[in-house]
Amino acid sequence: MASSPAVRDRFRLAVAAVSGLTAVTALSATGWVAGTAAHSTEAQQAAPARPDAPAAHADRARHPRKVVIRPRPHRTHVTVHYVQGTPSAPVGGGGTVSQPVAHAPAPATHHAAAPPPPPAPAPSSGS
Repeated sequence: MASSPAVRDRFRLAVAAVSGLTAVTALSATGWVAGTAAHSTEAQQAAPARPDAPAAHADRARHPRKVVIRPRPHRTHVTVHYVQGTPSAPVGGGGTVSQPVAHAPAPATHHAAAPPPPPAPAPSSGS
């Protein structure tokens, strides 16, 4: 059963309206959350520190912790593995190294000189 063009147009309009409303709601919610987080951070930074915090900090400065360095027992563990295997492919014998043989220069043959290249074409006017 085919729907009429008027019903199809109303459905398309309803889908567009719902999509637009969803987008506006999502953007508004994102802005509200970001604003709330910014306000909370600003309030935390503006609040004065705890009143007992400077006293505790000064108390640590008067009584520093003592650092004790003492030798700790240690044990050295060494593991040795000997790997023995055979090559998977036999290794071929090496070649010989010899001095290069000096060859006599090839006899020069005189050929006729090559003709000069043709002249370059004249530039065109571009049209």
